[in-house]
Amino acid sequence: MNKKVHFAATGRDLYLDLPLSQTIIDYRQDGMIADLIAPVVNVSKQSGAIIEFSQGDKWRIVDDRRAPNTHAKRHTTDVSSQLYYCNNYALMDGVTIEDRNNADPIFAMREIEGKALRLTDQLFLNWENRVSLQVTSTSNVGSSAAVSSVWSTTEGDGNPLTDLNTAIDNVRYATGYRPNRMIFGAKAWDGFRRHKNVRNLIFGVNNGGGYANTAQAREVFEMDKVEVAGTFKNTGEENIADAFSNIWGPSVLVYYAPLTASREKPSFMYSYRLAAPGIPNMQVERHPYDSRAKGDDIEVSYYQDEKVVGKRFSFLVQSCA
Repeated sequence: MNKKVHFAATGRDLYLDLPLSQTIIDYRQDGMIADLIAPVVNVSKQSGAIIEFSQGDKWRIVDDRRAPNTHAKRHTTDVSSQLYYCNNYALMDGVTIEDRNNADPIFAMREIEGKALRLTDQLFLNWENRVSLQVTSTSNVGSSAAVSSVWSTTEGDGNPLTDLNTAIDNVRYATGYRPNRMIFGAKAWDGFRRHKNVRNLIFGVNNGGGYANTAQAREVFEMDKVEVAGTFKNTGEENIADAFSNIWGPSVLVYYAPLTASREKPSFMYSYRLAAPGIPNMQVERHPYDSRAKGDDIEVSYYQDEKVVGKRFSFLVQSCA
C-alpha cells in the first residue's frame, strides 16, 4: 500500500509508492554495468571525505620484536583523503486526467508503472554515461595500452589472450591484488569471442566449435565477473538525426573490486549513495494531483557521486576493434 511521507527535499506532503519503488529498486536494464564497476556504498551525509590508507605502509615488513620491559614499537601509517558530494539526480513525468479517464483502472496503473520504469532507465543511462566517461579516460586508470593489432581481424596478428593477460599481470604486480573483474565494450567483445586464438583455446584447434561466451571467458581468466557493456546512447541532439553508439567503445577494463562494497575495502571505483531517513533513494514519489495542470506527477530520484578511489587497481586495454 502507499505510505504518506514527508521528504525534506520537497517541502510538502507526497505519497511514496512502496510496491512500485521496490519494482524499480530490483530493476536493472540489460547491458548496464555501472554498478559493477562502481559498486554502491551507502553514506549518511551528502558530502564527506573518503579516507585512503597507504598500501605501502600496510604491507611493509616492520620490526615487531620487543625487548623485555619496554613498550611495543609504535606503528603509524600515512593517510590521505578525497572529497565526495552526492548530487541529486531526478526526473519526473505524469499521467494526465484525460489519460486516466480514458483508461481502465488496471491499464492506468500499468501506465504509471511504465513511466516510472522509463524514468529509471534514463537515470541508469545517465549513471552509465558518467562512469564510462571516467573509466575510458587514461588519466583515471592505473595503466593503459592500445593493442598492437586489432582483434576484429579474426585471422590477423592480434592476440586478445596475450593483451588481456598483460593487463592482468600489470595490475597484480603493481598492487598485489589480482584483478577480479573484466568489462568488454561491445565491439571489443565481438572481436574477442570470434578470434581464432580464443576459439582454439576453448574448443580445441580446428574442431569447428562455436564462439566464446562470458562464462567461458570468466573461467579462462579466473575472474569473478566478465561482462559485456552493451549500453548504447544517442549522441544526436533533439530534432536532429539519431546517432547511436556504444557508450564504452572498443575497450576492455580490467580491474579489482571487492565482492561486497565497503568504504574500508580497496576498489578501483565506488558510487557513494546518500541513504538517510527522508531522502529518496531510487524510489517512486507520487505527487498530489495538480488541479491547474490536470494531472498526477511521478518522480524518481537519488543522490550519488561516482569516484575513482584506487586507479592503480585498473588497466584499460584500448582500440581492440
